[in-house]
Amino acid sequence: MTRTRGVGLIGLAIAVAFVVIALGVRSIGIAESGQVVAPLVAIPLFVVGVWLPLLALIYAVSRRRTAVVALAFLVGLSTNLVFLTHAAPAAAVTDNSSVFTFENSTTFSPPNPNMRQNYTPTWPSATTCPGTGGFNWQCSWTSDTFTTGQTLSAGTAQVDLYGSNSNAGIIRKSQGGIQHTSNDCGAGVSRPAVANGDVLILSCTYRTGATIASAPSGWSLVGAQADATSAISLVMYAHVVTDAASEPTTNSFPLTPTTSVKMLAYYMNFSGVDNANITDGVANQSTPSATSHTALGVTTTVASDVLLTLHSTANCVTWTAPAGMTEVLDSTGCTNGASTNVDMEINQLALGAAGATGDKTATNDGAAVGVTMTVALRPVTAPLTCALTVQISKPIQFKSATSNGAAGGTSLVLSTPAGVVDGDVMIASVGYGLTSSPLTITPPAAGAWTLVRYTQQGATNVYGLAVYVRVASSEPASYTWTFSSATNSAGGIGAYINVDTGTPVDVENGGNSVRAATTTQPGAMLVATFHGASATAFTPPAGMSERYDRFAGASNTVDVAQADVIQAVAGTTGLKTPTGAVTVFEIVALRPKAGSLLGTGTANVTGPALTLTSVSISTAAVSFVTGERLQVDVTAPNDQMNCGAVVSYDSTTSPSKLTVATEVPEGAVGLLLLAPALPIGARWWSKRRREAQPAGGNRPR
Repeated sequence: MTRTRGVGLIGLAIAVAFVVIALGVRSIGIAESGQVVAPLVAIPLFVVGVWLPLLALIYAVSRRRTAVVALAFLVGLSTNLVFLTHAAPAAAVTDNSSVFTFENSTTFSPPNPNMRQNYTPTWPSATTCPGTGGFNWQCSWTSDTFTTGQTLSAGTAQVDLYGSNSNAGIIRKSQGGIQHTSNDCGAGVSRPAVANGDVLILSCTYRTGATIASAPSGWSLVGAQADATSAISLVMYAHVVTDAASEPTTNSFPLTPTTSVKMLAYYMNFSGVDNANITDGVANQSTPSATSHTALGVTTTVASDVLLTLHSTANCVTWTAPAGMTEVLDSTGCTNGASTNVDMEINQLALGAAGATGDKTATNDGAAVGVTMTVALRPVTAPLTCALTVQISKPIQFKSATSNGAAGGTSLVLSTPAGVVDGDVMIASVGYGLTSSPLTITPPAAGAWTLVRYTQQGATNVYGLAVYVRVASSEPASYTWTFSSATNSAGGIGAYINVDTGTPVDVENGGNSVRAATTTQPGAMLVATFHGASATAFTPPAGMSERYDRFAGASNTVDVAQADVIQAVAGTTGLKTPTGAVTVFEIVALRPKAGSLLGTGTANVTGPALTLTSVSISTAAVSFVTGERLQVDVTAPNDQMNCGAVVSYDSTTSPSKLTVATEVPEGAVGLLLLAPALPIGARWWSKRRREAQPAGGNRPR
C-alpha cells in the first residue's frame, strides 16, 4: 500500500511539474510581451509565487483534504494566464480588454489614430474627426497588432460615438458665367462644382422680348420672367442636386423665338438651402430709364435667409451695390453697338430675423430701362440627421516598400520589400523619362507579375508608366525590369497583407491625368501611383500615406511615387490629386480578403449638441495572425443637405470607443472553468482515504 501510494505521488509530482514548467514559460513570455515586468524579475516571482507552493501542496495532499482545493485554485490561476494571452487584444495580459478607446495618437498605424485598450482619456478638450463639421469624409481608428492564435468570438460589438451635426447655414460655394450672343442661355456656360444637396441657380438676362422655351429636367423657374418692354428680360432657374456624380456639366435653356441675341448667363451654387422650399419670398419689376434701379423688398417667414438682388439694364455700365449688400457680380456686354448692350448686377445679404427686408436700390453710371428681381433663399430649419456608416474590419495593411532609380540604363532592379511572405500581395510601379518614342517594358522572367496597366503619353516625346501586381510565392531577393532602349527609370514595390489572393485587384484606372475609380468592395486599399517629369517630390493627396518617391536623371527626369489609403465604403474614389505635376497616373483598388469585414452599422447623428450614439454590430468570429490589426471606420455620406457632422474622442467627456465580444473570460473568472473539479476532487480524495483506513482502526496521520 505504501509503495503504491509513493509511486502515485511521484507520478503526480512529475505530471504537475511538467504543467508548472509549461505555465512558467508561457507566463514569462506574457510578462515580457506585455511589458509588465522584465523577465529577470518575472522568473523569481513565478518560482516563489507558484512553483514552490504547488510543489509543497503535492506533498501536503496526503495530509489535508483542503489542500486539493488550494491546489486546484492555484493551477486554475496559472491556467488563466494562458487564457488571457488569447483574449482580445494582441499584446498580452496588460492589453487584455474588450474595450478599445479612441486615442489622439498615431503610434499604431499612422496616419490613423489609435484604438488603445486599458486607456482612459484625461484630456478636458476633445479631438474631432474631421477637424470641422462636414460631409463625405472618412475617419479610421486602428488597434495595435495581434499575434497568431488570438481570436475574437462571434457576437455583438458596440461602437460608442460622441458626435454632433451642425447646420452651417446658407453658403455660396462657387459661381461663374459668360457673355455671349446666342439663342440659348446655357450655351457655352459650364456649371461650377457641386455636391449632393446643393442648390444650383442660373440667372440669364438678354435683349428683346424673347422667352425661355424649355428648361432641363429638374430645373424650375423662380418667380416669373421680368421684362422691360422688348428691351431687356431677366429670368432665374433653380435646381436641387441629388446625384453630383452624374450632374451634367452644361445645360440648355433655348429661347423662343430662336433669334440669336446678346445675353449674360451666370451660375451660383449654394449649400444649406432647404431643398423642399428653396425660396422664402420672390419679387420682380421693370424699372424706367434711370441710373437707380430698385429691387422690391419681400417679407421672409424664417430667420437666417440669404437675400439676392439682381439688376439688369439695356446698357453698358458699372454698378454700385445697394447699401449693406455684398456685390457678387458686375458684368457687361458692350460689343456690337448700343442696341445690343446688356449688363447684370447681383448682390447678396445674410438676413437675421424673419420679416420685411425693405427695398434694395443699386445705382450705375448710365441711364437705361431695366428689370430687377429679389429672391430670399430659405435655409434648412429642421434638425439635421447625418447617417454615418460604422464598420469594423481586419483591414488590408501596408507591410513595406522598396524603390530605386537608374539613369540612362536599359534595366531597373527593384528589391523585394522586407518581410514579404507567401500570400502577401505586391504592387510594382515602373516608369521612364522622356523618350522620342514609346518603349517596350519587359517584366522579370522570374515570377508571375501581372500587368495592370501600361500608359504612354503620346506617340513622340513620350513618358511611360507600367503597374503590375503579384501574389508573393518563394520570393527572390530582387526583380529586374528591362527596357527596349536606354532611358532614365524609377519605380518601387509596395507589399500588402489581408488582400484577396485569388482576385487581388478590385478595380483600376489610369491615364495622362488623375482619374477616379469606383470600388465594388468595402475596405478596399487604394494604391495610387504618380509619375512626374522633375526631381521635385510629390506631396501625397490629403489622407493618403506616401510609401516612396524616387526619381532619376538630371535631364529627361522621371519621378515615380506611390501612396495608399483604405476606402471603407464601396463607391467612387474621387480624384487623388497630389501636389506636383502629374504626367501619368494610375490607381489600383486592392480587394480585401474574404472575412475581413467583421460587421457594419449606422450611427444617426442629429443636432449640434455633442451626443452619445451607440451602434450595435453583429460580428463574425475571426482569427488573427501576427501583425494583423483591428480597425473601426466611420464614414459620412456625400449628403451635404443633412451632414455637417464630426466625431469627438479622447477627452473625459467624450471617450468614443469600441467594445467587442471576447472569446475567453478575463481575470479570475477563468477559475470558474475548474470549479466543477473542486467537489469531484474532494469527493475522490475522501473516498480514497476511507478505503485506505484499516477496518475498525484509527484514522492514519
